[in-house]
Amino acid sequence: MTLRRDALAALAADRGAFADRLAALADEHDLDAASLPTEPDHPADRTEREARLVDRVRALDDAPIGLTLTGPAYRDTPIVYVNRWFREWTGYGMDELRDRNPRLFQGPDADPDARADFREALSTWSTVTVELRNRRRDGAPFANRVTLRPLFGDAGTVTHWVAAQEPEPIEAPEPEPIEEPEPDERLDGGGE
Repeated sequence: MTLRRDALAALAADRGAFADRLAALADEHDLDAASLPTEPDHPADRTEREARLVDRVRALDDAPIGLTLTGPAYRDTPIVYVNRWFREWTGYGMDELRDRNPRLFQGPDADPDARADFREALSTWSTVTVELRNRRRDGAPFANRVTLRPLFGDAGTVTHWVAAQEPEPIEAPEPEPIEEPEPDERLDGGGE
C-alpha cells in the first residue's frame, strides 16, 4: 500500500481500530513514533468528533505527506487542521489556514477539470484523486497529487473531509542561452 492510501484509511477508521491502524502505518512506512498527541490543543467551540479527528491528523504531523482536515462542504469546506509537514512545505502557519477554503493553494492556472472532479466528489460524497498545480505561500508553484476522502459520522452523513497531498517542486525551465552576435567586421575596422 502507499502512504497516502494507508494514512487516509487510518484516519477514517472507527474508534477501536485507529490505534492499531496507526501502529501498522508507522511500522510499514518507517515513521517515527506516530502516536496520538498527549496534549490536546482545541478551541472551545470544537466538537468532540472534530477534536478526535484533529488529534488523528496531529498524530501524523511529521509523516512525509500533506494531510488536511476540513469541515463539511455545505460550509465551504473550511480548513480545520493541516499537519505540520504540509504547513512547512507550503510556508503557511495554522492561524493563516484555519477556517479558509483549501482553494487558497490554487494558482491562477488551476485546472478546470480537476476543480470539476473535486466539486463532483463533494456533491456525491465520494473519494477522488486529482493532479493539481498549487502554490506555496511565497507564490512558488508545486505539483500536487491530492486524494480527497469523505469522513462519515454516526448518522451516515459526511461531517468532514480529509485530503492527502503528495507535493513535488516544479523546476523552473532553464533559460535559453543568449547567443552573442557575430562581430561585424565593418565596425571593428577590419577588412580595408
